[in-house]
Amino acid sequence: MGYQRGRYQDTWEGLAPEQPAEGRGWLTWLAAGIAALLLACICLSSTYLVAREFLLAAPTSPPPPPVPTALTAPGTAPVVASTATLPASPAVQPTATIAIAPTVTLPGQATLPPAAAGNVEAVRLPAAPVIDGALTEWGGAPTYASSFRVFHSENWDATEDLTAVWRLAWDQNNLYIGVEVTDNVHVQTQTGNLIYRGDSLEMQFDTNRTGDYGNGVNADDFHIIFSPGDFATLAESAFRFQGTSNGSLADAPGHNVAVQAQRTPAGYVLEAAIPWRDINVTPSEGLIIGIALNANDNDTIGTAEQEVMMSHVAGRTLTDPRTWGTLTLR
Repeated sequence: MGYQRGRYQDTWEGLAPEQPAEGRGWLTWLAAGIAALLLACICLSSTYLVAREFLLAAPTSPPPPPVPTALTAPGTAPVVASTATLPASPAVQPTATIAIAPTVTLPGQATLPPAAAGNVEAVRLPAAPVIDGALTEWGGAPTYASSFRVFHSENWDATEDLTAVWRLAWDQNNLYIGVEVTDNVHVQTQTGNLIYRGDSLEMQFDTNRTGDYGNGVNADDFHIIFSPGDFATLAESAFRFQGTSNGSLADAPGHNVAVQAQRTPAGYVLEAAIPWRDINVTPSEGLIIGIALNANDNDTIGTAEQEVMMSHVAGRTLTDPRTWGTLTLR
């Protein structure tokens, strides 16, 4: 079929598109705006939901470990240890060990030992005892035994036959002693400063124990020995020694010690009164001085030898007051 010129325009004649009525265009724009607003809300909601799911799924940090609680005694509030991080402490150098020297006695001071078994007491009796070798007035006085062997000679035959039980009393004038001695053989031939070579008793005094306590004797230390005699021709007697500045003992005659003794079936009894002035002591209740109570034995008739010494202190040494006991006036 051939192409007919102008026919194309003719087909559209009377068929122009219909135009919107005048005044209705704003509704179209309103509808479009509402649609756009709804679309924006939908997009925002979707974004929120996606973000929420992502955040919930993200891993979280582990909780901090529990803080340890210090152990406390029952009924006590627990103490919680601090979690703060402290700065590092500087290194501490080790402290050198200090060697402490043994205690020494300084001039005018004394280092005294604790109470020991060698401590004895002198009591006040209702009346001063009569020095006659009988112990009838001593009923209220405690007794102390010289039961430790502190010396024996090479000639000792190992016979344990000597015991001595002491009682002590005092008043303002004298220190009194009453001693019961058990000894199966009595031998005494000596007097003066040799009394100790026969059956006899000895007392040692440290009269200034708190002032110069040490391992040597001096002028405030005294040593008195007592002899019961031989109960035949040799009378009772006593002798006094005094310490010197060079640590030895020297004769100190001129004392006023009174001594009496009586023979017994088991041995002998000896009583004595020692004037306080003979040992340079002013007595008072509670006074404490050093003392050792000793007994000597000689069982070989016709000899003069100290075979055995028994003491009331186990470690008694002649010129070391630290090895003596104490006497307290009650």
